[in-house]
Amino acid sequence: MTAALTLCPHIALGRHRRARADRPGGGLIPPGSCGDKPDRYLLGVTREYRTVFIPEHGFSVYLPARFKTVHEYRYGPDGRLNTDPVTR
Repeated sequence: MTAALTLCPHIALGRHRRARADRPGGGLIPPGSCGDKPDRYLLGVTREYRTVFIPEHGFSVYLPARFKTVHEYRYGPDGRLNTDPVTR
């Protein structure tokens, strides 16, 4: 996730638009997404997790243990994500 903070324009820039609808895959909102962008991102750090396979969907989910630390990233007045998080 830390790489995505600077490499992904949709995350790094508060007002970044989705790709135009005439581009492959552009303008589409993935199933289960609301399309709204959060005003902050949280990164929870844990040392343990377990996986559970969901057979009806054909994929596994990762269930983390309690977070050891949480890093909070917010957008600054310039519209860019602050990459120096508030750590709790």
